[in-house]
Amino acid sequence: MKGCECSINYKPDSLEKINLEFYQKGFTDGLPIIPPTPERVERFYEYSSRDPSEVIAVLPPRNGKATIEKIAINAVMAGCPPQLMPFIEQAIIAIADEKFNLAAINATTHPIAAAIIVNGPIADEIGFNCSTGCLGPGNLYNATLGRALRLCLINIAGAMPGIGDHATMGSPAKYTYCLAENEDESPWDPLHVERGFPENSTTVTVMGAEAPYNVNDHRSTKSEDILDTIIDTISTAGCNNSHVPGEILVIMGPEHARAIAFEGWEKDDVKDYIHENAMVPLNLAERGGRALDKRHVKDGMVKITRSKDDVVIVVAGGAGRHTLVAPGFGESSKSITRALKLKNGSYATSMKDYME
Repeated sequence: MKGCECSINYKPDSLEKINLEFYQKGFTDGLPIIPPTPERVERFYEYSSRDPSEVIAVLPPRNGKATIEKIAINAVMAGCPPQLMPFIEQAIIAIADEKFNLAAINATTHPIAAAIIVNGPIADEIGFNCSTGCLGPGNLYNATLGRALRLCLINIAGAMPGIGDHATMGSPAKYTYCLAENEDESPWDPLHVERGFPENSTTVTVMGAEAPYNVNDHRSTKSEDILDTIIDTISTAGCNNSHVPGEILVIMGPEHARAIAFEGWEKDDVKDYIHENAMVPLNLAERGGRALDKRHVKDGMVKITRSKDDVVIVVAGGAGRHTLVAPGFGESSKSITRALKLKNGSYATSMKDYME
C-alpha cells in the first residue's frame, strides 16, 4: 500500500500532496488534515489572551514545549473552529498536571486515551453535542477538539505509535474522545459544579479512560437494580482498576439518571453505592501484574475504586435506557478540571468575552 501511495503523482501544492507529505513525516493521525497556513493559525490567536510564543506546558515523553503557536497549528490541522482555542489550551494545561501523569499514559502498553468532558454555558453556546450520539460522529466541536488534543500529543509530546506511544493495540478512542455533559437533562449538579466551580463557569475536564462500553438496562425500575447492572458491567477482570483501583467514568443516560433520582438518590449516594459494590474476585484481580494493595481487598474481593470520589459521573446522551462505562488507568492517573478564564482571572461566560 505504501508503494501505491508514493506512486501517485500529485500536483506540488495540492491538498492531496500536502496531506501525503504530512502523513509520511508522522505529523498526522492517518486522517486528512487542514494545512496550517499562517493565516489559519493566526485566527486562533484572537481567542487567546497569551502570546503565540508562550509555553503553557511541557509534554512528555519528548518533553515538547507546548506554545500557543504549536497548539494552534495542531488545532488547525484537526479542523477546529478558532473558537475552540480556549478549550484546547485548558486541555493541554490539564494533561500536563502531575496528577494526570501524562508520561505514564503515553508510555504504557495499555489502550488508555485522554477523554475530554466539557461543561458550562460556553460549551452550550458553541454547540458541543451533549445529547444523542454525543460520543459518535456528526458534531464538529466534539470531533475536532478531541482530535486536536491527540494531534498535540503526537506532534508536541511525541506520542507516536511504537515510539512515544507504546499501546499494544491502541484504541479508536485515541482518534477523538470528547463529549459535553447534558446539564439540562441531569437531575444532579453537573461535574464542574460538583468540583467546586461556579454554575455559570465553563470547564474542561481531561481524564485517562478506556474506550467506553455499553450498559443496556431497559427493564429495571428500582435504583439498586439499575446500578447493579452498571456495577456488574464495569467490574471486569483485566482492566487496570481490577488490580490498581482508581477512577472510573460513568456516562449515565438521562433516562437512567432520572429513574434513579426519582427514588431520592443524590449523586453522592450513587457514587458511594458504586464504590462499595463494584468488585472483582481476588484470584482474577491478581492476574493484572501489579501487587495488590491489601487495603482494597475484603472477603476475597477487590474494590475497583479507592473511594466514592473515584466514581466520575457525567449525565449525557439522548433517549434510551443506556449508560456507558469506562475503566480508568488505575491509581496512576487522576482527572483534572480547569475553567476557561480571561486574562484578568475572571471566569469567561461567553465567547464575546474573548473578543473584547
